[in-house]
Amino acid sequence: MSLQATPVAQAHAAVRQGLPAAAAAFGLTLFSSAFLLFWIEPLFARMLLPRLGGSQGVWNTCLVFFQASLLLGYGYAHLLARFLSLRNQVLVHVLVVAAGWLFLPLAIGTHWAPPDSGSPVIPLFALLIGTLGWPFFALSANTPLLQHWFSFTPHREARNPYFLYALSNAGSLAALLFYPFLLEPNFTLSHQAALWASGYFALTVMIALAGGSSVFAQGRAGIGQTIVPASRSIDWKTRLTWLVYAALPSSLLIGVTGYITTDIASFPLLWIAPLALYLTTFVFAFAGKPPIPHGIMIELLPFGIVLAAAGFWLAPASLIAAIAVELIAFFIVAMTCHGELARLKPAADRLTEFYFWLSLGGVIGGALTALVSPLLFKDIIEYPLALAFVCLLRPGQRSDSETARIGQYVLLSLAILLVLIEPLASYNVIISNLLSVCLVAAVVGLALWSQPRNWLLIALALLLGLQYEHALVSRYGATIWRGRSFYGAYSAIEDRRAGYRMMFHGRTIHGVERLAGIAPPQPLSYYSAAGPLGDIMRAIGPRSHDIGLIGLGIGSTGCYARAGQSWTFYELDGLVDDLARHSGLFHSLSACAPDAKVVLGDGRMNLEREGAGLYDILLLDAFSSDAIPIHLLTREAFATYVRALKPHGVLAIHITNRHFDLAPIIARIAPGAGLVAYERSFSPPPGTNLALTPPSRWMVLARDRTDLGGLADRANWTLRPAMPATKLWTDDFSNILSALR
Repeated sequence: MSLQATPVAQAHAAVRQGLPAAAAAFGLTLFSSAFLLFWIEPLFARMLLPRLGGSQGVWNTCLVFFQASLLLGYGYAHLLARFLSLRNQVLVHVLVVAAGWLFLPLAIGTHWAPPDSGSPVIPLFALLIGTLGWPFFALSANTPLLQHWFSFTPHREARNPYFLYALSNAGSLAALLFYPFLLEPNFTLSHQAALWASGYFALTVMIALAGGSSVFAQGRAGIGQTIVPASRSIDWKTRLTWLVYAALPSSLLIGVTGYITTDIASFPLLWIAPLALYLTTFVFAFAGKPPIPHGIMIELLPFGIVLAAAGFWLAPASLIAAIAVELIAFFIVAMTCHGELARLKPAADRLTEFYFWLSLGGVIGGALTALVSPLLFKDIIEYPLALAFVCLLRPGQRSDSETARIGQYVLLSLAILLVLIEPLASYNVIISNLLSVCLVAAVVGLALWSQPRNWLLIALALLLGLQYEHALVSRYGATIWRGRSFYGAYSAIEDRRAGYRMMFHGRTIHGVERLAGIAPPQPLSYYSAAGPLGDIMRAIGPRSHDIGLIGLGIGSTGCYARAGQSWTFYELDGLVDDLARHSGLFHSLSACAPDAKVVLGDGRMNLEREGAGLYDILLLDAFSSDAIPIHLLTREAFATYVRALKPHGVLAIHITNRHFDLAPIIARIAPGAGLVAYERSFSPPPGTNLALTPPSRWMVLARDRTDLGGLADRANWTLRPAMPATKLWTDDFSNILSALR
C-alpha cells in the first residue's frame, strides 16, 4: 500500500495548512535555545574574572565543562526518545527545563575562591556544576530532542529534520558575535543575568508549545504512529566514525585557538574567530542545500593542511597573514569533517543517537587538547598533531592501496616520534635542526614512493617538517627550557652572542637577564633604571620599608631592593615561581632579594585576606600580556589596593601593552578611590638595544601628590585626570573593547 493511501498521510493533509507556523516555531525555539547557551558561556566566564583571572586555561576548562554538559544533555535526550512516548517526552522535558528556574538568576557565591596553589580545575568544575549546571544541561538537550519531536509532524522535511541543526548553530553564532559587541558593552553582569533568566522563562513556554504541536500532530495521525519508519540498526564502525569526525574539529578548535593566541599574537577577542568558524561549518554542512559542496571541501583539504604548515613560517614575517592562513586552514579542515558527518547522518529515528556520538566526540577532542595536552607537552604541539591525524584519516577516500596504508603507518610513526623526542629536542637547536632535515627527507621519499595523487601524505610531510623547525628555533636565540601550566606555556630563550636570557609567556617577553658575569643582576626590559620604574624607585624607594608586587616574572623588580627592606611578591602561577627562583636559569631574586617572600595565588584575593596598611609601595605588573586580568582593574580591586597601602603609600602600575590603553580606565577609577594619578611613557634613545631596554609606560597613584616624592613636579610625569566619558569599570561591568587602541 502506498504512503499516500494511509490514514497517516490523510491526517497529514488535514493539518498541513498549519505547518509553516509549526516549522517556524521549532526553528525559533532552537535558535533561541542555542542563543541562550552561547550567551551564558561568556557571561559566566566573565563572572569568574574576579576570582580566577582571564587565562586561556580558565576558558579551556569552561569549554570542556560545556562540552561535557552537552554530552549529558544529548544522552538524556536519546534516552527520552528511546524509552518514552512522545507525550511523556514533552512532559518530562518541560519539567526538567522548568526546574532550572530554581538556579536563576545565575550568580557566584561571595565566599567561593580557587585554591592558592595548584590547578583550580576541580574547584572550577564543582562551581560550574553547582551554579549553571542544571540550566545548561536542560538547554543542551533541546537540539536533538526538538528535532526528534519535529519528525512527528507531517512537514515535508520531517524525514530530514537536520536543517534545524543549522538553525541551532546559527543561534550560537549570533550569541557569540552579539556578546562582545552589544551585550557586554551595554549591560552589567547582574542585568545580563536578569535578562538571561527572562529569556529562559520565555524559552520554557516555547518548548512546551513546540512539543505540544508535535503531540497534536501525532494524535491527528494516529496515536503510536510516527512519521518516519524505523531504519536499520547502526553498526559500531559507523558510531566510531561519527565520534572521530566530531573529535578532530573539537580538538582543532582549542588547538588553533591556543596556537594563534599564544604562539602568534594574543590579540583581544581573537578566540572568537575560530569558534565562529567552527559554528559556521556546522551551519553550512547541515544546511538543506550546503553553500559549499562537500566534494569541493575534500579536494581543498590537502591544500588546507599545506596552508596550516605555511602559517607556521609566516608568523615572524606577518602576524596578520599567519592568523588568516591558520583560520582558513581550520575552516577547510572543520568543514570537511563536519561535511563527512552530514553525509553519514542516519534517518530521523536514529537522530538522537547520532547527536550523542557527536557530542561524545566533541568532549573527547576538547578534553584531550585542553586538559591532557598541557600535562604531556611543553609546547603547543597538540594543534599540528590533530592536523596530522586528519591527514591519516583521509576523509573522502574510500579505498586504500597497500602502499598508501604503509605510508599512513610511517607517517603515524613520525608523528609519535615527534611527541616522544619533543622534550629532548627542545633543549638543543642542533638536534632540532637535524631532526627537521631527517623528517623532511623521510617524508619526501615516502611521497615519491607512494601514490602521486596522495596529496595528504605530501601535506603532512610539510606540516611535520615546517612545524618542528618553527617550534624549536626562536629569532631571539636557542630555546633552553619549556614549561606549561594551567595558566599558559612558558619558555626560556638564550642568545649567547648578545649575552642575555629571556623568559617568554607565549610570545610576550616577561623578563630579561644578562648572562653570568655581571653581578649583581640589573633590572632590564620594562624595569630598566632609565625608565619610569627607575624614577619611582629612586624617588620613593629610599623611604620605603615594605614593598608588595602583584606579578613575579623573573623577579627583575627585586633588583631595586635595598638593605633592610621587606619584599613580597604575589604570583598566580607556581611554575613562574619555580622558573624565577628554583630553575637556576634566572638569578635576579636570589642575588638581589634572597629573603623576598612569594605568595602563590591571585594577588587581589590574597590582599583581600590580609590586613590593612601593609605597604609603602604596591606595584602591579600584570598587564603587559594580552589576556588582561580585568578583575585587577575594577573599582572594587582598587579599594583593596588602597586598603593595603600605608597612609603615605604609593600604587605603581605597569601598563605597557601592545593592544590596550589602560590609562583612561585607571584614571577614571582613581578619584573614587581617593587617589591622584600621574603617567609617564618612556621611549629609549636611538641606538638602544630594545631587547634590553624597550619602551615602557607606567602610572603612579597616591592619596596626595606630596607622597610621590617629587615625581609630580617632573616634566616627564604628567597628571592624568579622569574623563567623564570613560565608563567606570566594576566587578559588575567592564567593556574590554573600550580599552582597545
